[in-house]
Amino acid sequence: MRQVFFATFLSLFISVEAVASEKLPRVVSINLCADQLVMLLADPSQILALSRLSRDEAGSRLHKEAMQHPQVQPVAEDIVPLAPDVIVTGPYTSRYTLSLLDELNLPVESLEIAESVEAMFGNMRRVGQLLHRQTQAERQIAALEKRLALVDERVRALNRQREDTGVDVPRAAVYDANGYTVGPGSLRGEAMRRAGWHNVATDMGVESYGVLQLEDMIRLAPQALIESPYSKGTYSRGQMLAEHPALRKSGLDPMIIALPSNETICAGPWLVDVIERLLVARERLQASAS
Repeated sequence: MRQVFFATFLSLFISVEAVASEKLPRVVSINLCADQLVMLLADPSQILALSRLSRDEAGSRLHKEAMQHPQVQPVAEDIVPLAPDVIVTGPYTSRYTLSLLDELNLPVESLEIAESVEAMFGNMRRVGQLLHRQTQAERQIAALEKRLALVDERVRALNRQREDTGVDVPRAAVYDANGYTVGPGSLRGEAMRRAGWHNVATDMGVESYGVLQLEDMIRLAPQALIESPYSKGTYSRGQMLAEHPALRKSGLDPMIIALPSNETICAGPWLVDVIERLLVARERLQASAS
């Protein structure tokens, strides 16, 4: 009996030791969106380097965390000496770089652009698998799903209240510099839908990305304009469209909802922050209308 017990204990001990000593893959990321998912999920010791954009405050939600890691240019000359176990990138990496990395038998994994919550979860799971950090990925996804479930409850409550009081579905538009806008097949379009807004860009047939002329904006009469300028505090004639006198003379006085650009460029857990922020704005608008 003692021998059986000892053999079982030794077997368990060896198994635990094997897991503990498992070598985690070392990673280089050469894409802004990949950088952030790597930082979210990797053990810091796994990160050999990130792209130079990882420290850009306007583009990277995790620019402060990126200061702790080396940077590389997305060229083979910078990457090869680091001898990574995996290189994570996105769809816009130079084909010359990718070709050379392939010739050198370095494993490259490219993430798709995520324009929805589900696609974001898919990228998180993929990075988790690549880095042997599946547990961390699933834990974060589960926490985000709980928050989204609460968002859904609040949106349903708003819709019931709206139907009872006869208030219309609130209308909004993304209105960036030069009238740039987005439809439902985009990251901000997804956030608007989840928060219960009607995106007026769909009335113009915009599916992913497009432009709303000033005349269109006046005719569509959104109650809110969502902006996300890349650099705060910089002047642009295009950014002044939301203040155009024609809008004011038409009687439009939309709520302005400002979203940080580093929360709208890449999909990550902060997308849920954006959805919650848009929902709060809808709650405030609907309360004032009822």
